[in-house]
Amino acid sequence: MCLRAFKTRILPVLLLTLLTSCSTQQTSKPTTASQTTTEPEEITIDSAALSAEQHLALAKTLASDAAVMELITATKLFFQQKNYAKALWLADKTLPLIDAQIANPIQARVQLLLIKISSLQHLGYYSASHIQLEQLEQYTLDNDISLSATYYRLLSSALQAKQQAIAALNAQLYAFSLTQPSAQSKQQIEDIWHNLIRLSQWQLSLLALDKAPESKGWLRLTVLANKYGGKQGQMQYHLAMWQKKFKRHPANVIAIQLAEQSIIEKNIENIAVILPLTGKQHAAGLAIQQGILASFANDDTKKLHFLDSNMVNWYGLSNELATLKIDYVIGPLLKKNVDQYISHTSAQAQSKSDYMLNANSGLFNINHQDNNNQDVFHTATSVLDQPFDYISAINSDSAIESYLQGGSNSKAISTLLLNIPAKASLTEHHTVLSMRPEDEAKQAAATLSRQNYQHPIVLSQKNVVSKRIAQAFVKQWQRITGNTIAVVYYNTGAQMQANIKASLSVDKSKTRINKLKSQLNQSIKAQTRNRRDIDMIYLVGTPEQTRLVKPYIEVNISPFAKIIPVFASSRSHSTRSDYSSNSDLQGLTFTEIPWLLTSAQNTELATLSQQLWPKRSDGLSRLFAMGYDSYQLISKIPLMQQAPYLQHWGQTGTLKLNKNNILTRSLLWGSYKNNKVVSIAME
Repeated sequence: MCLRAFKTRILPVLLLTLLTSCSTQQTSKPTTASQTTTEPEEITIDSAALSAEQHLALAKTLASDAAVMELITATKLFFQQKNYAKALWLADKTLPLIDAQIANPIQARVQLLLIKISSLQHLGYYSASHIQLEQLEQYTLDNDISLSATYYRLLSSALQAKQQAIAALNAQLYAFSLTQPSAQSKQQIEDIWHNLIRLSQWQLSLLALDKAPESKGWLRLTVLANKYGGKQGQMQYHLAMWQKKFKRHPANVIAIQLAEQSIIEKNIENIAVILPLTGKQHAAGLAIQQGILASFANDDTKKLHFLDSNMVNWYGLSNELATLKIDYVIGPLLKKNVDQYISHTSAQAQSKSDYMLNANSGLFNINHQDNNNQDVFHTATSVLDQPFDYISAINSDSAIESYLQGGSNSKAISTLLLNIPAKASLTEHHTVLSMRPEDEAKQAAATLSRQNYQHPIVLSQKNVVSKRIAQAFVKQWQRITGNTIAVVYYNTGAQMQANIKASLSVDKSKTRINKLKSQLNQSIKAQTRNRRDIDMIYLVGTPEQTRLVKPYIEVNISPFAKIIPVFASSRSHSTRSDYSSNSDLQGLTFTEIPWLLTSAQNTELATLSQQLWPKRSDGLSRLFAMGYDSYQLISKIPLMQQAPYLQHWGQTGTLKLNKNNILTRSLLWGSYKNNKVVSIAME
């Protein structure tokens, strides 16, 4: 009775407001370009003879239940007319008026909720739409009804906006499975494939855990494409086997496309490698150089040209590379040199160089006659005044050839950069192999969020790199779960102990015990208690610090409390200490590159490396692996650019080329067990 009384009071006011507002057309906020919206197919309109405004006017003359039905129809018509602002507003105001007295109240409520959600997404409010989707899911559970294809499509769009690629694709697979076969389109299938091939290896492993409809066939096809996409003969064989096993799978459309796709290999003969081979960073440059040479293995089809980045004349580099007939460049390594390289090998820089050569032609030709000699002189002088070293630029055969031809034949050289530029922009000719520590933190957060941990904390050393890793972990965790994680930064020594005690609330427990002792004025036996809401710790620190911090965490856990598992980044692992006692690190689980996990290494190469450089640090070992992979990648990247589903199983991880031309890494997991490190599966 209360609801009906509410409807009787609110309907006249609502209708008056609507009739007034309908005379003014509202403009909709544009949808974000990268997102797609979905039209709810459950929305049906019984009669289109009247306009939305006429249905509102009619509602004013009817009894409450009949008026509500007219409001629902008007809401649908506003949505159909793409007047999303009015559809959203009217749906929101009509929902509280729906009761059991109207026809199909559950269906009507679901339809209006879908209109609200879709309108929000059309207007660009994806976060708000996600909240409404959660409410709709709860409503369907309470009323024992199934979620529809439209719900999952809208959910996929909302999750894409939150950068939750795995969950978004999972929802997309559910949406497709609930779509009637007659409504399933080739475009929907290609969209699923496009989103699949953008996932890294660890993301694919997590997607497999969700077991969405038809995901087994999709993932198996993805694995084949990842592995055999660059080998046409093997690809044809494995595709035939897949098609035999998944005869009616929707991805057969993709399998046919893969079978017909032709990938062209790039002919690479001369490779320039730009590294710091002298100066403060020469050890890093030498480690990468040694990795490249190990991977090169005296390949007589290619020739390596090593250039010291501390000795390079950046202004004349383009002409030097042209003189050497370079097909591919590896490097530079340092950020400042990456910016220099991009700047001085860009099309604009090369055009300036060519212009300088042509401008100088009048100065060096003594027979040249021109009525505007003065203008030519001033033009050449103004170019000479620019801050470029053109002496080296013109001192090469290729520069002279370019000058004699009277035009620019300069061509951008494909380059595998070993760092992300600080300022310069990447072009289609640049690919980046970066050892960014943030990548493994994102992988760790996504993986551990699936392990039912509800209240983790992050313990991080108080330095720049550790802070970057900690913040990357926190942001990824919040993006996936919506929850904020506390970060506790620590220094060495007594402050570390104090910070850890505070993070576990052991200090507060100690204070309570001391207070109780003073009140009782006698000696009592007491045991400090740690916080019970913390169920996981992510630790960021050097191996030395980890050996101090992890045991200290365990000491401060109450004997009657559950053990808190500790996970870490690769910074906590050192191969230099794997041969000594690891009792302090028992149970520590961490991400790591294959090269530094004994069970995942190229055994023969690892043995040789250990013999040649027995005292090499972990940092230099990582750079050696980077050099090894970089040489392997220069023949793989041209294939990846044609077939973005290809992956490379390297010593720095499983590498995938993303849409920004940056190679992303999927790392392995290792754990200290029985005083040694073993590889484990976490995804």
